[in-house]
Formats: sequence, C-alpha cells, structure tokens
Amino acid sequence: MRVARLLATAAMTSLALGASAAPVLADDGTSLSINPSPGVPGSTVVVSVSGGCTASSATATSDAFTASVPLSTGSARIYTGTATIKSDASAGTHSVNIDCPGSGTSTYSITVGSSTTVKGVRGGLGGSVDGMNTTELAAGSALLAAAVVGGVLVVRRRRQN
Repeated sequence: MRVARLLATAAMTSLALGASAAPVLADDGTSLSINPSPGVPGSTVVVSVSGGCTASSATATSDAFTASVPLSTGSARIYTGTATIKSDASAGTHSVNIDCPGSGTSTYSITVGSSTTVKGVRGGLGGSVDGMNTTELAAGSALLAAAVVGGVLVVRRRRQN
C-alpha cells in the first residue's frame, strides 16, 4: 500500500513539474526548458534539452547563467543540468546556446522573471500603543488587586483547616 501511494505521489509530482516547465521549440523539433519557469535572479533552475544532439554530453551557456552548464543525458536522450541565474540578471528574454559536440550550436531563449524579496508579515503591535486610557487602567488594576486578595484569602483558609 505504501509503495503504491509513493509511486502515485511521484507520478503526480513529475506531471506537475513537467507541466510548469516552459518548453522552447526550435525549427528542427528540438526543445529547451527551464524549471521553474521563469527563473528569478539568484535562483537555481534545471535546464533540459531534448532532440538535436547525439553526443554523450552538451554544454549550455547564457549571459543569464553564472557559469556554463554541463548537460548530461540519460536513456531518453534528454540532456539535463543545473544552472544558477545571476543575481543581477535583468528580467526579460535571454539567449541560451547549446553546444553539442558533432552537431554544432543551437540557440534558444528563456525568460528571467523579476526578483521579489519575500519578507515576514508586518504584524505591528495590534493597537496596543493607542495611548493610555485611565478608566481602563483603573479597571485593570482593580481586577488585579481583587485577584491577589482572593488568592491570599484562599491560601489563609487552607492553612486554618
């Protein structure tokens, strides 16, 4: 039962990730995708290329990447590698060159999104600094005094018994 659930989860995750990748098709039927797409500055993306290359490896280069990306292939002839988008990469379209030994260089384009900094919630002080209300302070002090007196009386009664 656990194995079936694990396989179903893996299949659904692969389907969701595959649907979110943005493929770019060339005229010869080859395609390039990055996941997540669009990549944002400073993030890591998976570069995937299918078709058009028969070598055991390829290299992806782009002005948006921090370095050239070695791509390796599996049994499905899909070349994959991990790239890091430069932290100062501008939002928009960037060219990616795929160099495949023996097949030449193919050029694709990817989209880099804008960088958004995620910050914490601005919770504030919840209205606790609106000012002092003497009526509320007096009422709160009276309740506190009543609680202290009640606690003292309860303790004294227990000692007397």
